[in-house]
Amino acid sequence: MPDKPSRNEEEYFARVEAERAARLRQSAEIEAQMAERRSHFMKCPRCGADLKIEHYSGIEVERCPECHGLWFDEGEAQRLVELNAASGVMGGTFRAIVEAVRGTGKSRKS
Repeated sequence: MPDKPSRNEEEYFARVEAERAARLRQSAEIEAQMAERRSHFMKCPRCGADLKIEHYSGIEVERCPECHGLWFDEGEAQRLVELNAASGVMGGTFRAIVEAVRGTGKSRKS
C-alpha cells in the first residue's frame, strides 16, 4: 500500500472539508441572525427602551415607558377599533389610521 494518498483521495478529502466548512459557516450565519433578532425582542423600535406590556380593553399591547410609543401586534388595533366603534371623532380617526396601515382604507384625493 502506498504511503502517499492518491489524487482521488486528496480531492475527496478536500471536497469533504470544503463541505464541512460551508455547513459550519451557514450554521454560524443562522445563529448570528437569531442572536440579532433576539437582541431586538421587546425593544422600542423608536428609542430602543424595553417595552412594557399593558392591557387596554382586554387587549395586550406594548408601551414604551421612555417615548410613550404604543405598539400593536397584528389584529390588536383592529380589535380596539371594533370595541370602540361607537366612539366619536377619535374612534373614526383611529379607525382610518388602522385601515390605512392595513391597506383596506379608501384613498383620498387632495
